[in-house]
This record gives sequence, structure tokens and C-alpha cells, in this order.
Amino acid sequence: MQTSQKQPYKSASVPLFGWHTIFGVEGEHGTPYLTRIWFGRLRLHIFHRGDADPDCHDHPWDFWTFPLTPYVEEVVEPDGAGGYRRFAQVVRAFRLTYRPAEHCHRVLGRATATALKTNETWHGDISSPWHTYDHLTDSRKIVTVVWRGGIGRRWGFLKHRDGRWCWIHWKEYVLNGGKHAPCSTPEGGT
Repeated sequence: MQTSQKQPYKSASVPLFGWHTIFGVEGEHGTPYLTRIWFGRLRLHIFHRGDADPDCHDHPWDFWTFPLTPYVEEVVEPDGAGGYRRFAQVVRAFRLTYRPAEHCHRVLGRATATALKTNETWHGDISSPWHTYDHLTDSRKIVTVVWRGGIGRRWGFLKHRDGRWCWIHWKEYVLNGGKHAPCSTPEGGT
């Protein structure tokens, strides 16, 4: 993952105003993923595509989101029995929603008319190669207004490999091959 910056960007010390575009690999090519424009804690997020990573991520801060366009997200949350459940849901436009930092999700894409007309939640193992939600998303941009809280925790990805769940810090996942590694530590590990 690379960042094209117009202002210096540091995870803990961000200028009062700025913008940058994050690029990621999609297939064999680097493509724009997300453009962020911020003023203090107020941000405008322009998703050029859905998350290409196969796993859901959490965040370093709590946040409020106000989508200007609807989108479909995959969510992973505790199932109450020591495991996790995975589902996809429509996040509708023009609805203010609070998300705790622990909200673990990935953006799948802009919601299509089909997604908006059907039930808002789809349960199942959406990581299966034969299970796709392509008919629910398209390639149009997703735009959200975000108010973020203060940085209060480490963030990363929740992976499911070989029947086991594990959490991995984002730097390990993105920069050190953690995306493709098996789960060798329990959920909550590094």
C-alpha cells in the first residue's frame, strides 16, 4: 500500500488540514483506493473502489460516518459463543451512524439498485470463492463524511485461516506478508 501525499502524513500527528490518496494493489496493478480530505477530525472519504484486502479491519479511533452514497460492507463480529460471525449489509446514504473503533469491516463496493431493494443483511461465509456479492455492488465511487475520535488503540485486520481467527497489526499485515500468513497467534495477538 502506498500513499500519495500533498501534506506530510503521520499516524499520530496529522496537520490541521490536508489530503492524500492511498494506492493499493488490485490484481496486478496499483490503483487509487481512498482519497482523504481532512480539516481537524472532520474528513471526507472518497473510495475509488472497495477494499481489495480479503480480511476485515478495525480502526484506531471511534468514528461517526455519514455516507453520501450507499455502499455494501462485510462485517465480522463476535457471535457470543467464542467465535465470530460474518455478514454483509447495506450502509444507506444520509444516515448518521456511530462506529466504535472495534467495528471490524471492509467496504465491498457501492450499493446497486438490487442491493437497495433487497434485505439489508446477508449472512453466510462470504469468504468462500463461490459466494459473491458482485450483483450487489458496482465500481462507482463511494463518498462519506466522517468525524473521527482521538487515537486510542492499535488497529489491524481480523483474519480467518484454516478454521482459526486471529488479529494482526496493520503494519504486519500490509508490509510484512501477514495478509497471506496462517493464523499463528490467537485473536488479539500480534
